[in-house]
Amino acid sequence: MASLTVLLRHSGKWNDEGNYIDFSIEGILIKEYASFNDLVCSISNQLGIDLSTNTIKIQYNVEGNRTPMEIHNDMGYRVYVKLKKENREFGMYPLCITTMEKELISGDGLNQGDIVQIDEAVQMYDSDTDYTLAIELANSGEAIGVFELHKDLIISKTNQKEVMAGQVYKDKATLKEVMKNYAIAQRFQFRVDRSNAVSYALICISEDCDWRFKASSINKSELFKVREFNDNHTCPLKDKVYEQRQASSSLISGIIRTKLTNHKRKYTPRDIIDDVKSDLGVDVSYMLAWRAKEKAMNFLRGELTDSYKKLPVYLYTMDKTYPVDGSHLKSYYTGAFVSASTLDGAGHILPLAYGVIDSENDAAWTWFFEQFKIAYGVRENMCIASDRNESIIKSVLRVYLDLPHCVCIWNLWNNIYKKFKKSHAKLSEIYFSMAKAYTQTKFDSLMEKVEKVDIRVKEYLELAGYEKWARLYAPVNRGWTMTSNIAESINATLVSARELPIYDFLEEVRKMFGRWNCSNRKEATQTYKTLGKKYQKMLELNETMCSRMTVS
Repeated sequence: MASLTVLLRHSGKWNDEGNYIDFSIEGILIKEYASFNDLVCSISNQLGIDLSTNTIKIQYNVEGNRTPMEIHNDMGYRVYVKLKKENREFGMYPLCITTMEKELISGDGLNQGDIVQIDEAVQMYDSDTDYTLAIELANSGEAIGVFELHKDLIISKTNQKEVMAGQVYKDKATLKEVMKNYAIAQRFQFRVDRSNAVSYALICISEDCDWRFKASSINKSELFKVREFNDNHTCPLKDKVYEQRQASSSLISGIIRTKLTNHKRKYTPRDIIDDVKSDLGVDVSYMLAWRAKEKAMNFLRGELTDSYKKLPVYLYTMDKTYPVDGSHLKSYYTGAFVSASTLDGAGHILPLAYGVIDSENDAAWTWFFEQFKIAYGVRENMCIASDRNESIIKSVLRVYLDLPHCVCIWNLWNNIYKKFKKSHAKLSEIYFSMAKAYTQTKFDSLMEKVEKVDIRVKEYLELAGYEKWARLYAPVNRGWTMTSNIAESINATLVSARELPIYDFLEEVRKMFGRWNCSNRKEATQTYKTLGKKYQKMLELNETMCSRMTVS
């Protein structure tokens, strides 16, 4: 069965001109012979929309028609599929998704005759009693049952503290979470006596206890009503103080989600253990805390494999918006973040390109430099500075042929530090002064000092090639770019982001570079001198110092 790729636009709004603006994007595959309900399910699954509490409106623009078309049944779906088959380009006829929250029922807000739609049934307030709700089939209007409600008509929040017979919950899942929280708060344990699509019964973990809880579906709908609840425990105290089995990883994950929304925050399983003990008075194991964190992360950011499915849509948008591509990642699907950057005229980091490769091997680096060459070309006085990674060295020679490749002087010094341990204390200042020397006399004088300390270091530097690390011998003007600190600064800033799924990681990189560029652009517009602020201050300082110098 043929599939069509469809671009989704969501979380935006329609303006007066009939255009959908301020949106985010996703992508899905749809089947040619599917139904409208299949389309709704695909969209809700991709966007993480809970259809039990929300409805979605699906629209798209047709050329020459200001009013957007809406898909609301199978015929509308077939018309859309026919249009897509004739125009298969991914960005053609994007679906614009509007999410609307279903109206929630509460006792305080209902008036006589109010009707509220919930899934397949219409719920109507009855004027004869304050606590009666009649369920009517949406299609036939035939009454299928009447039941009593206490206080709030339908409970939809899992933080419900009080549990009693007669309460109605929006679904079984909500009821189960409420009962787990209730057991933890009351410091007892239960076990499931019966559980299926239409019933849910619990008993105390102790066989000698009268505690009972029974709930069942209302006329086989999603609504669950508490039919019986005996909250009196007759069990021994020892049965209530064992390890709390209701404190499951799923329950704890729901509690800790808000603490994991900021990826830069370090929130360890040990922290979770302490918080659960403090908030719930329950002891949990390290493994349980770890599983809870994993579930919370998956809820907030999605499965790591799903993140890769978002990349085609993301890269399509990047290609249309930004002229760039783009450290090692720490998620389950590891890889390496690579980037090419330089310094702008004001001394700020200017990212040129970035990407994610499987590992730092010859093929991956060759691909990166090939793409960089296509985007950036070869420019006058251009050179590449990096650490002494063999794959980078090979790839530069393969892609650029005669382009100079310089090494980071810090990286080279670290090699000297490890190789000649007895000499590094005396050589550090000499080496860096020599690398930055502007004159031959200065360079030769410093090299003589190196030779006196350890001739092996001199031989090592000669073998590395003076043109690779010394400013004086560089075939192009390296300026201030003597190290790969630019790349290291970027990598250090992204340390916490590397644990994110690939889609969220790339989005974090894009936003970070965007903030930098915006800030630098703002500074540039407020600069009225030839030099940027950083270099202007250096020049002024040098001028002040030289005005007090004398010629001898």
